Amino acid sequence: MEEVTEKKNGCLKWGLIGFGIFVLIGIIANLGDDQSNSSEEQKTQKSLESKESLTSSVPTSKEWIFSSSNDEMTDSKNVWAKIQSENYISQDFPYEGETYASITVRYMKKYGYDVLVQITKGQITGNEFDGSNYVTARFDDNAPKKYYFSEAEDGSSDVIFISKKTEFIKMCKQAKNIKLEIPLYQAGRPIFTFHVDEPLKWREE
Repeated sequence: MEEVTEKKNGCLKWGLIGFGIFVLIGIIANLGDDQSNSSEEQKTQKSLESKESLTSSVPTSKEWIFSSSNDEMTDSKNVWAKIQSENYISQDFPYEGETYASITVRYMKKYGYDVLVQITKGQITGNEFDGSNYVTARFDDNAPKKYYFSEAEDGSSDVIFISKKTEFIKMCKQAKNIKLEIPLYQAGRPIFTFHVDEPLKWREE
């Protein structure tokens, strides 16, 4: 009889020990989950803070970007003021991808002022013999107007020079919004839009 009692007590003891181990494992597992969740929350918070920091570091103003270089022959300074289109177009092979346009006002002592219109890829087309060598520009709410152009002397097909440059520059000094319709090879006449917070204010760099 005593032997049976001892066996029962032994089973009870081991049962309690097993139950205690089970409870302890559960507590440790919960602690691990809490630490994991806390770690994930910290990572998420850091990620959000990084994104906020990145966003706040991006400039919100849009303006004409000036640059300059020295002309070694004349000891004068060449100055460029440039803006890039807000939108882009997608072309077919071999010019697939994003194609942006830019307007550059340039001053060089030996040439004076020029207006360059350029695209990041593709070809600007136009023939002076049939009168197709023009872009159509609209400054703010003014009526659209044709501006004829000439090709670059080096034969580059991604850049053109506006003929009525003085008038074009004058309009750039008044407008915050510019729309430019440019004839492109096998891409029609897409419209590129430009916006600046302030019109062009020429300055020497």
